[in-house]
Amino acid sequence: MINLIEGNALEKAESIITAGSVDLIFTDPPYAKEFHYLYEWLAKEAARALKPDGFLIAYVGPYWKDVVMGYFGEHLQYFYDFVLVHGDTSILWPRKIVSGYKSLLCYHQRGEKPLPRMNVLGKFSTSSQDKRFHNWGQSEFEARYYIDCFTEESDLVVDYFLGGGTTAEVCKRLDRNFIGFEIDKATFDSARARLDGALGPDERGRQYNLGIDGQK
Repeated sequence: MINLIEGNALEKAESIITAGSVDLIFTDPPYAKEFHYLYEWLAKEAARALKPDGFLIAYVGPYWKDVVMGYFGEHLQYFYDFVLVHGDTSILWPRKIVSGYKSLLCYHQRGEKPLPRMNVLGKFSTSSQDKRFHNWGQSEFEARYYIDCFTEESDLVVDYFLGGGTTAEVCKRLDRNFIGFEIDKATFDSARARLDGALGPDERGRQYNLGIDGQK
């Protein structure tokens, strides 16, 4: 089941996603300060929606990471800060830093002790991000790796900020159930068109050949 929903996740999620039903939230909210409220909402929603052994994995830029961790820590328990090293770099001008990485912050329900289904690389390197379907698109390869590590076939994965549909495409290829929300109609239509051609039987069961830092 791949279910793409056009609309605001903040308004629709609770009526669509049953409490305690989600195995993995894998999502990429916007990073800028004016969108911090989305991370605050996401923390509360994850505490409602995740199974006891489920995980939240969210992309976070390094500039405001302490703020995001504060929101997450109010409602969830910290698991790990996975570091993504990209070939592309950006300059954080207010702090004069040339940054070539971002985090995938991983949390779970308080009081639980879940584990991924396999050993997971703490540092993952990819050659570049994927901007084919969205200006802020992420690499399908890294999404596939972490979704594969943290879920099994038929598990439910949710992305509250669907964007270009990378998480949805990966879940379709890996036989995961998926629910995704996208508020912008043009972006939603693009993601839906992408998913119409996303399934390739030769991609099923693809094996990873990863070095120590996560490269192919």
